[in-house]
Parts: sequence; structure tokens; C-alpha cells
Amino acid sequence: MSPATNTSTAGRSLRQHSIQRHSRSFSFANRLLPAARRADVEGLYAWCRWCDDGVDCAESPQAAECFLQQAVADIGLIAGGQPPLALESSWLESVVRRHDLPIAAAYALLEGMRSDLDPAAGWNTDDLLRYCFRAAGAVGVLMCPILGLEDRRYLPHAAALGMGMQMTNIARDVAEDWRRGRCYLPVEWSGDLYPSKAEPEPAAVKRGVQKLLAMADEYYIAGERGVAALASESRLAVRAASKIYHAIGVKIRRRQYRVLDQRIRVSFAGKLRLFASAAFEVRHEHQRPLSAGATEALTVSANLLYDHGVLS
Repeated sequence: MSPATNTSTAGRSLRQHSIQRHSRSFSFANRLLPAARRADVEGLYAWCRWCDDGVDCAESPQAAECFLQQAVADIGLIAGGQPPLALESSWLESVVRRHDLPIAAAYALLEGMRSDLDPAAGWNTDDLLRYCFRAAGAVGVLMCPILGLEDRRYLPHAAALGMGMQMTNIARDVAEDWRRGRCYLPVEWSGDLYPSKAEPEPAAVKRGVQKLLAMADEYYIAGERGVAALASESRLAVRAASKIYHAIGVKIRRRQYRVLDQRIRVSFAGKLRLFASAAFEVRHEHQRPLSAGATEALTVSANLLYDHGVLS
């Protein structure tokens, strides 16, 4: 085996490890993709994770900002057809070259990570939506070419699905974020809930999480409407991922929104049941009328795509 082959194999192993270690739900769904698409998803996810860790694990806010500037510079090199400086940026470069990913969405993702350098407190609903787009909606948009989307009119659906997943993550991780001095729940929902050394007020958290999950439901509906526009072999993985993340919100509701007590997870057996449900829906796809909330979710997602230069 040549040194180049060894390097390629090691890089692939690292990318696989990244997705398996950091996102069990996403890893489960990713296994449902054909090998070629799965490898490219792993490469994109590993680059996203590398960027996230570069910010979260930096020794100081100044070091994190320096890392982001270098990552942004690498995106600029990739956009200009030049090789990036960081080895990890080559994971993004290889996928961009093969699939013509919308590079503006990669910039939006890094802007979301930059916002994590500032305290997350006192947010309103617009702040939340912008963050959810940058943190996850942009990833959904980057995934689209890999998953076989050819009609860009469906990019708002992809953004909406990613945003719904991020809302679920925020609802699940209120306690963890609070310990890090962060609270993403809009103040108009939670009654001016601000991070402090004290524990968050459970009633205020419940109000905020209840509203957040209700909004997430509409974004899932909007996002799933676009699944049929993907390549046929990609639809099951996306539907399964959507159902698994949505199930976290369902479990939070069943626990009466008590997210401060325990981090909610979906068991492997539960994922298998959701996979079966997703497989049935893929075989029997039908378009349900969109609710007013889901229609609004698509409008918000489209506006954010325009605001960030993904659509023009």
C-alpha cells in the first residue's frame, strides 16, 4: 500500500470516527446512505466538527477568533480554486469540488460559531432563528448536493429541517448550556431568563422549551416536504434522521419538559422503530397540506438564505 493510500485511509477513518463519536443519531442515519454519498457526508461532517472544536476547545476567545479567521481564509482559497492551508479544510475542499456545494452556506456556518464567542443571553426570536440557521440550517443546505438535490427551490426545506433539529438540540441541552453561561431561549418566551450561578427557574425553562418545541414541529413539517426532491437512495436516511431528532422532542414532552433533570436520548431500539416508520413513509410518500406554521417556516428559511447570500 502506498503512502498516499495510507494517508487517504487514515483520513477516512478519522472522518468516520468523528461522526460516530459526536452524533449517534446522525451516524445511525448516515449508515443508510450508499457508500459514496456516505463518505462525502462524513467528510463534510468532519470538517464541521473540526471547526466547532476549534472554537469550543480554544485556549481563549482570541485564539478561537484566530482559528475562525484561518478557517474563513481557507474557504476563500477553496472558492477561488486554490488548495486550503489546513489539512482539515481539504475535507471540505474535496466535497465542494465533487458536488459544487454552496460555499456561502459554509461562511454562514462559521458565522454561527463566531456568535458562540459572545454570551448567549437576552435573545429574542429573531436571534434564535438566525442562530439555528447558521448552526444547522446551513449544514442542511451544504448536504443537499451530496444527497442529490438538483432543484434549488427546495433549499429552504433543507434549511428548515436543519433548523428544526437545532431547536431540538437547544431544548434538550438547556442545562448544559446554562452551565456554560448560555441560554438560547428567547426572553419573550421564558420571562427574561438569564444565565447566572444559580440554577435556572424550572417554570421559566418549561415555558421556553414548550414554545421552542412547538416551533420546531413546524420546521420539521416544512423540511420533510422537501425530502422527495432528493435522490431516491438518500431519502430514507434523511427521513430517519428527521424522525430520530423529532423523537427527542416527543420524549421531552412526555417528561413534562423537565430538561434540567436528565439529558434525553433515543434508544437504539427506538431508532430501529423510527427507521421502520421512515421506510414506510419513503415507500408511500404523499404530500400533506402545509400548516400555516410550516409555511411561515419556509418563508423564514428562504429569507435567511437570501440574507446570507446562498440564494440571490
